[in-house]
Amino acid sequence: MIEVGKKIGVDGAITSLPRISKILLIIRNDADYEKATRTAIRIAKGNDAIIYVLYAVDMEVPPVVPENVERELFARLRREGKNIVDACIKQIRSAGIDVEFLDMHFGFAAERILRAERELNPDLIVMCIRGLSMFKKILLGSVSEQVAKEAKAPILLVK
Repeated sequence: MIEVGKKIGVDGAITSLPRISKILLIIRNDADYEKATRTAIRIAKGNDAIIYVLYAVDMEVPPVVPENVERELFARLRREGKNIVDACIKQIRSAGIDVEFLDMHFGFAAERILRAERELNPDLIVMCIRGLSMFKKILLGSVSEQVAKEAKAPILLVK
């Protein structure tokens, strides 16, 4: 068995892997956050790391929407988000891992994720992806693609 922080190279020599002490876990309402959470837990257990959870919903509110419709939309999104975040944090804590909730963000998700990365300076970002079709990716872009291009930390994309 390879020790945490060690790996066996191609030539059989043991080399060091970077230590992971901070994981930024991005969960979203449109992707498999449970799979990303399980992955972050496995990595955190092997490294005695803390997981920071950021819930990010990528969206733009149409420019002309009645105020009551907008208010109800955000109330529904916050309720759904709270349920997802609570389940995620409960799962992490029950695995015996330290967890800290950062934020629940509705808007340009990639911008908020990149800001969290700059503020936190994590050793790893774990992020679920939804697998857009090529047509949708061209029209809408991809949050994970934008984060992968601009983030300084290594990123593990979970599908």
